[in-house]
Amino acid sequence: MTKKINHELTSHGETRVDEYYWMRNLESDGDVRQFLNSNNDQLSTFLSDTSTLQEELYKEMRGRKKEVDETVPAKDGEYFYYNRYIAGGEYPIYCRKLGMNGKEEILLDGNKLAEGKEYLDIGAYSISPNNKLMAYTIDEEGDEVYKLYIKDLEKDSLYDEVIDNVYSSICWFNDSEHLCYNVLNDKLRPYEVRLHKLTTTPSEDTILYTEESGEYFVHCSKSNDKEFIFFISAGSISSEYSYISAYAPKAAVSLVSKRAENYEYDVDHYNGEFFILTNDEHQNFRLVKCPVEKCSKDNWEEVIAGSDEQYLLNYESFKDFAVLTLRENGLKKFQVIHHDSGKVDSIDFPQKAYSVSEDDNFEYDTSKFRMSYSALNTPWSVIEYDIHTKNIETLKVQEIPNFKSEDYIVERLSISVRDKSEVPVSVIRRKGVELDGKSPLFVYGYGSYGYSIEPGFRDDYLSLIERGFNFAIIHPRGSSTLGRSWYEDGKFLKKKNTFFDFVDCTESLCQLGYSSRGNVFAMGGSAGGLLMGAITNLAPDLYKTIVAQVPFVDVLTTMLDKDLPLTELEYKEWGNPEDREYYDYIKSYSPYDNLAEVHYPNILATAGLNDPRVTYWEPAKWVERIRNRNTGNSQVHFYTNMDAGHGGASGRFEYLKEEAMVFAFVLKTFNLV
Repeated sequence: MTKKINHELTSHGETRVDEYYWMRNLESDGDVRQFLNSNNDQLSTFLSDTSTLQEELYKEMRGRKKEVDETVPAKDGEYFYYNRYIAGGEYPIYCRKLGMNGKEEILLDGNKLAEGKEYLDIGAYSISPNNKLMAYTIDEEGDEVYKLYIKDLEKDSLYDEVIDNVYSSICWFNDSEHLCYNVLNDKLRPYEVRLHKLTTTPSEDTILYTEESGEYFVHCSKSNDKEFIFFISAGSISSEYSYISAYAPKAAVSLVSKRAENYEYDVDHYNGEFFILTNDEHQNFRLVKCPVEKCSKDNWEEVIAGSDEQYLLNYESFKDFAVLTLRENGLKKFQVIHHDSGKVDSIDFPQKAYSVSEDDNFEYDTSKFRMSYSALNTPWSVIEYDIHTKNIETLKVQEIPNFKSEDYIVERLSISVRDKSEVPVSVIRRKGVELDGKSPLFVYGYGSYGYSIEPGFRDDYLSLIERGFNFAIIHPRGSSTLGRSWYEDGKFLKKKNTFFDFVDCTESLCQLGYSSRGNVFAMGGSAGGLLMGAITNLAPDLYKTIVAQVPFVDVLTTMLDKDLPLTELEYKEWGNPEDREYYDYIKSYSPYDNLAEVHYPNILATAGLNDPRVTYWEPAKWVERIRNRNTGNSQVHFYTNMDAGHGGASGRFEYLKEEAMVFAFVLKTFNLV
């Protein structure tokens, strides 16, 4: 029996009692680690009869990953850069060649760096402008605290200085002697950018930029033309850019535009002018430009007006053209804008539901634009658009053995929910599957921070689709799938719209014959795990099984705790519960605070012991309270990766073992073992 120690939490004159608050005391209470280990053992016992199935699932999913593979080489100056994988290798090997037919030079071997370690993440890397040096960051715990190393590529040796407690952005100045990087404070928030000179002591590094407010994260980024380095301080609903010449590491830092509430902007540079995407006049953003030396708002000239139909996402300049990324009717698109003529060409894609993103485009002086493209039934491909001929060339296609796109049907549905809003849903099912309600359904969602789950190819999920599941991605409010208003209508005091959209769409999918009540599996992670917690309370009989990965389920207690890394930053997403209105609203949906005595679905929650984003104790407490209040005999389990953080296992094959475990849990609870 898990112990209970009543801990009182008082706010606004109201006291809540948390009987599992002690679970956060990992270092001082030995029962915490014992609880985590015993839960891992309980899950292992429950799944003991699925060992063969787990091995089968693992082999299936691994079989869809090409063992020996490499990315398409991308030109940057005289070199072509690419990553490659060796048979059995968990991590990429970073390489380059001098010319396409040059001799391979190994820059960094992730497999060697990972030897003897349970976890490895190469957060960022950057090659110096003279091509002789490489700076990179490493996290060996999963806690997102990195170390920065500098490598002499000619000598194949490391510089003596190692910089601790950094995050994952690096920018070289053009002298190849100075670089800047971002630093974490004692709450693990990236709050500062510092300047380092080669061969000097890191303690002597100069501070270039500091952000004191806990509501903003700081990082650095270099303009595509290599003229400027930007210091970006970004929160949920506002941002601020400062800049410095990439040729002058000791020059003064200048401000682009002063930060204001609900004011966001993004900056690009071309030919002496800043091009600024901003929401100052339209929530879907507009594009303006101004001279670098006169970048106050008084000098802004509108280039592209804001639009209710098009949500502008990014603007990036090259020597002869710029690429505007936008979202229209819920799907990403690109427009190529020619600098000389102003002519605009659209890059269109045929599928009803697809995913596209910018790929490696390192060259400033180029006539090609490279993208990654896929659809729910179309494996990933790297494609390149020629701005002169408008031809699209396919450079690489993901190889999936025995997979045929034509065996699957992809649909894009629009489902009316309780307040008459129309919610997009992307669906894939095997051809020949009847919509008679008999099939199990797998629904996935996120719905926070304006982040949209793209309907791209998910080869791991084929293991469930091939076993009879229809699969749907629900795009609820809280994402920005249908523009900025779609995001605004699913946050703050409208957050419940996210949960209602997901439940209502699941109900409608059942009514349309994709499945039936009680025959649905739902999964989501992080803020998507909050979504899973909310639907567990809202519609426990609708779902047969719910998997909540690193779920943010103790929202109210976390948002009242300023000692946690993300709390103040998160005020602009959920609201600050020190305000009574937000306190009451968050309390009304926080999954942990709303568990009742009902028959809950089968539940598997996961955590990473070193996770700084969603602490392990949130799902731990949530699962234990569910067990105490569950009136049925459903299976409620909790798994903690004791060596990882927010993203789980770090290797390209190692994470598949966790995926196989999760899918085995799902299949067993559906009696499909």
